[in-house]
Amino acid sequence: MFIVPISQMPSIEPIQKSAAQVTQPENGAGMPFKQIFEEAINNLRETQAQSNEDAYRLAMGQADDLHTVVINSEKAATALELTVQLTSRAVSAYNEIMRMQI
Repeated sequence: MFIVPISQMPSIEPIQKSAAQVTQPENGAGMPFKQIFEEAINNLRETQAQSNEDAYRLAMGQADDLHTVVINSEKAATALELTVQLTSRAVSAYNEIMRMQI
């Protein structure tokens, strides 16, 4: 059994910068919801594809490290939950706007 060495985690600076843009936009526009939603959808597709590939490799007996399979599966589940929550909030906001009286 091959043990994968511990590698350095990626920096969270891009996440902090995008969060700062959403909360404190420089030009007053902020990050459009469409872009946020597209990023969530793309992230969901990527993580699900990786999870499906890992599941296939595990079923074929080609998976060397089970922990990576579980981690990728949890990433896909989290991305799905995020996308569902974004969709739910968008639909809820739309319904609330439609109920407003002019």
